[in-house]
Amino acid sequence: MSHSFKYCPRCAKPLETRTEGERVRPACPDQTCGYVLWENPTPVVAAVVEHENKIILAQNRAWPQKFFALITGFLEKNERPDEAVLREVHEELGLRAHTPTLIGHYSFERMNQLIIAYHVLAEGKVTLGEELVDYRAIEPAKLRPWPAATGLALRDWMVSRGHKPPMSLEDILNFRALGLGGRIGTAGQPAEYQFETIKSSGYETVINLALSTSLGALPNEREIVEKNGLSYIHIPVVWEDPTAGDLNQFFAAMDARADQRVFVHCAMNKRVSAFMFLYRVLRLKEPEEVARKDLLKIWTPEPHWQRFIERSLASG
Repeated sequence: MSHSFKYCPRCAKPLETRTEGERVRPACPDQTCGYVLWENPTPVVAAVVEHENKIILAQNRAWPQKFFALITGFLEKNERPDEAVLREVHEELGLRAHTPTLIGHYSFERMNQLIIAYHVLAEGKVTLGEELVDYRAIEPAKLRPWPAATGLALRDWMVSRGHKPPMSLEDILNFRALGLGGRIGTAGQPAEYQFETIKSSGYETVINLALSTSLGALPNEREIVEKNGLSYIHIPVVWEDPTAGDLNQFFAAMDARADQRVFVHCAMNKRVSAFMFLYRVLRLKEPEEVARKDLLKIWTPEPHWQRFIERSLASG
């Protein structure tokens, strides 16, 4: 999400961009002022609202007509997240919510938010607040999670209750099928149940570039993958310090499986998209401008990743 103002809140000079802490950030050009807009994510609570044995999804006035999602809202000053989620359910749906149970926390990069998701039980008659225009009450087994932010929370809640969400590669976080004859799939971190979909879609090997401590990482991923009949390769790439050694390991793994369908993932498909860009240019000899288009569909690499890419291209 772009920053919300263009002028320094301390001295009113127009903000410029510069590298601070390995990231390009808006900052005041006056060194004596020293203001940096760090753009820390905003915490937001989200509720999987269970009412009369169904889950309520609502439509905000600002959303597309057919899109329904979880109840969400910002925390008030000095408010605990578990208190905030109960308040938001009452304000938006007019329901008395109770028994908040934490599902997890999720990054919503487009809005620069950290989603803190809860399941809550609710009682009463639904009365929509002024921000909502409609709602749906859906049986848990019939829910269809969307592949981002609050949809990931809904997915995880469904799995925790024994419900199997719809099986589709497009439901995996940031999934992309590259045009290499349909041989390569890339994505962020799949959920445990999604490896069954990866296998049934014809992939033979999973390569994981994330750390075991990365966002959403599965501590027993090797066991899960191999149980589904897939080969597993783990090349942990430190986000702050990708190395030529990491890239060479990746190239070797990909070269050895040139006749296989390979599914490559990390936490958000950022490490993977950078490594795949370099593999396509340096190993497969694709035009750089073609491969770069797929990279930029995922993200614009941060300065230390851009330097890593440039060094790798220069060294061939």
